Amino acid sequence: MANQQPTRFLFLDDSGHPAPNYATRAVVIGGFSVASGDVAAINRRLAGAKGGIFSERGRPSQWEVKAAHMIRPHLWKRPRNQQLAGEIVSILRGLDCTVYTASISKTRMHHQMTQRTTMPLQLQALVEHFAVECAQHLSVGAIVMDRSNHPIDAHASHCAASYVVSQDLPLHPTVYYADSVTSQPVQIADLISGVRRRVLEGDTSLRSIDVSLGSLHPDAQRWPLTHTGRRWTNRIVLF
Repeated sequence: MANQQPTRFLFLDDSGHPAPNYATRAVVIGGFSVASGDVAAINRRLAGAKGGIFSERGRPSQWEVKAAHMIRPHLWKRPRNQQLAGEIVSILRGLDCTVYTASISKTRMHHQMTQRTTMPLQLQALVEHFAVECAQHLSVGAIVMDRSNHPIDAHASHCAASYVVSQDLPLHPTVYYADSVTSQPVQIADLISGVRRRVLEGDTSLRSIDVSLGSLHPDAQRWPLTHTGRRWTNRIVLF
């Protein structure tokens, strides 16, 4: 039997909305990559952190880590929310995870945009850089996003698949979807994207945790350029 390449997952979630009637001033898709063999450890360690810090909430599998419940200004002042965020950084660092974000500033849009336009652009950028990491690990990449039960899911998956196939990138030619309530890695992705969006919008209280998350990446100075000739980065700014 031929040897199979290992898989590297990129768990993602989005924060913000490009429509002008939404108060958010940035749109971010963010998350982290991890070797498939370490996903179980992610689940186990996050469950341990949740249970240890918020023991009164009951079984960790029965409640979610949600950015909306942690990083709003009045909630971020609570020490236990900061403690849990710090534990998440430690968990990701301990498993050599890479944190990725792809962001759009709504003030820099030349015209009004919808999720049907922004999400494929962001996913394409993430795929471009994640593919370099997968090649360096001699792995095949797989993207897992939070399920929204919205037609945009199928559209985004189709766009990502077309891009992967046309560029012959070392990734599964689809986007897989998971429910955040049952996927603890997706819960972490929600926190990453939420933190990044609020910092881009000017929330200085989250700058320290954002820097810590953004610092989780390998030394890629000797990595090759992406297939489009860009230098690899885990902090992607589209405009």
